[in-house]
Amino acid sequence: MTTRITSLGLALALAFGAAAAQAAVARFDTTAFSYSVSAGTLNWASGDQYQRLDTEAQSGGGALGYDSAANEWGNWSNQALGALTSYASASASVTGAQTLQGNALATRTDLLPADLPAHASRAYANQSGVFSLSEDGVVTFSIGWRIEVQGDAADPLADYGQAMMALLAGAYDGSSTTSLNQELFSFDIASGMAVASGTWVFDVALAAGELGYYDLTGSASAEASAQGAASEVPEPGSLALVGAGLGTLLALRRRRAGQPQRA
Repeated sequence: MTTRITSLGLALALAFGAAAAQAAVARFDTTAFSYSVSAGTLNWASGDQYQRLDTEAQSGGGALGYDSAANEWGNWSNQALGALTSYASASASVTGAQTLQGNALATRTDLLPADLPAHASRAYANQSGVFSLSEDGVVTFSIGWRIEVQGDAADPLADYGQAMMALLAGAYDGSSTTSLNQELFSFDIASGMAVASGTWVFDVALAAGELGYYDLTGSASAEASAQGAASEVPEPGSLALVGAGLGTLLALRRRRAGQPQRA
């Protein structure tokens, strides 16, 4: 009995387990980070430097694999984290002290059971800093950013990507504040693919010794169906897998038919 069940499972896997080529992708990047001051010297409060990375990947809602990694540091340093499963992966990193990157990927499959949850991944990066000026003045920041997404335009709710970058900055007393953000969803684009990039330039006015701050966040997520629609014209490799699976099923049926019936 055990041998028959194992063989049947293998046959079904051969017939229906081939992964399709579609994938959902999302990415964010800090492409540049610089600042200038109108007067005095800018000083970073080293005790208030902070960054966090968070990655998660799950295949079939975790049924076929789950991985995650998260950490936070009390100061800026080059760091990288990643999560990897069979059909989803995510990575996040900080390089060059103030440059954030993140990637999320999920690959569509056509797997059983029919109610298998989607494959999904998520990447998150956050960094913040506190600064002051030795004299009254203005700090002008320039932050370059880039985000991109890719999903299946033919089935946007089954395979999609989302990417975002957001910034908060200003003086702690509230005398100056800046809030900027950019977000993309692949299912909002006819082609399923989109890229956005630019440079945020903003001022933080401070009195001598007054504290200012910035908080920069990037996030990316991707989701792909575990039950992707079959291709209209199957590829030769897929046909071979299906044929092998059906052949195994037929052989099992014949073998069972030739066995003597038990009382």
